[in-house]
Amino acid sequence: MEPEKIHSRKKGWLIIGLTFFCLWGFATVVGPWGEKHIPVFNRIVEVIKARDIDSGAYFYTEIEASYSAERELQGGIKLQTPDDFGFTPSFILGIVISLTILIIGFKTLPSD
Repeated sequence: MEPEKIHSRKKGWLIIGLTFFCLWGFATVVGPWGEKHIPVFNRIVEVIKARDIDSGAYFYTEIEASYSAERELQGGIKLQTPDDFGFTPSFILGIVISLTILIIGFKTLPSD
C-alpha cells in the first residue's frame, strides 16, 4: 500500500474512534449532568417519571403509545411557566461564548 493510503486509513479510524468516544461521553457524562443542571431538561425528566411515560415510544411514531406520550408530555410542560425566558444574561452570555468559539476557530484554521 502507498504511504498516503495508510495515513488516510489511520486518520479515518481515528475519526471514527473519536466520534464514538464523543457519543459515549455525551451519553454518560453530559446527559446525566444536564438532567440535574438544565431546568427545562430536568422538568421534562420529572414529567416523564411522574406520569410514567414510555419515552422510548417517541422513536415509534406509528403506534398509539407515541401519541399519548406526546400529549402527556406537552400538557405537563405547558403547565410549567418558564422562569428564564427571553434575553436573560445567561442567554446573552451563551451567544457571546458561542461567537467567541467560532471566531477563535476561524482564526486558527489553516488557510490554503
